[in-house]
Amino acid sequence: MNKKEKTSKNKIEELEEKIIDLSLKLRTKNIELEEVQKRNKTILSKLIHNIKNPVGVIFSFSEIMLESAEDYTSDKLKKHAQIINNSADFSIQFLNSLANYTLIHSQNFNLNKSSNNYIETVQSAIAFYKETAAAKNIELSKNFNEKPIFLNIDHSEILKVLKAIIHNAIRYSKSNTTIKISISQDKKNITTTITDQGIGISEVDLPNLCNEFFVVNTYSEDKQKCIGLSLNLANKILKLHNGYIKINSIIEQGTSVSIILPIK
Repeated sequence: MNKKEKTSKNKIEELEEKIIDLSLKLRTKNIELEEVQKRNKTILSKLIHNIKNPVGVIFSFSEIMLESAEDYTSDKLKKHAQIINNSADFSIQFLNSLANYTLIHSQNFNLNKSSNNYIETVQSAIAFYKETAAAKNIELSKNFNEKPIFLNIDHSEILKVLKAIIHNAIRYSKSNTTIKISISQDKKNITTTITDQGIGISEVDLPNLCNEFFVVNTYSEDKQKCIGLSLNLANKILKLHNGYIKINSIIEQGTSVSIILPIK
């Protein structure tokens, strides 16, 4: 084979390799596109399902109030206005959660990491729900050394995780109980454990808790509908920090949620 033929053969082989490489990349992009389309379809379905009922309630009760305004007593007005408020509040919470879900699962989402005192982040989350807990006579018991621990984290995102777990603990706890927040450390990780004395979760449901839109077939103490995104978002944020979430629970005895973050 002469030099010209060898050069031509090498070029053909290079082109074949490029075609194979492009084909593999195209296949990968098609899979990603299918996943995005599937997720968007799920989001749209959940949006319609979860917003339709509360908006319907708002419309129905506001229509009743307009039609019979003259016959309303103050107690009846307050009761119906509260129903409208609750439905609107759920709709806003759902839309905010959905916006966060869409953002965090976006390929363009990036963490804004910097060195932060993790103890202050935990303290901020606890302080945020101090009044909410007090309204149910729930004690938020801190069981950790307040000596600073600096971690390379996105403060605002980790704060969302902590607030979501504490909010769930309060929501599913009975009045006159205690929620313990403890922090431990080993050579590799910082573990924050939030333990309540609430209604608990069955062993059947535990493996699915972090799945998107998964809702446990039970009611919280406030009888409010669950959105089913808080733990999914928390788990996603922790994974982006190379951390993870661990949940243990016993029905009617309580739930313990551990947030594990790497020290480095």
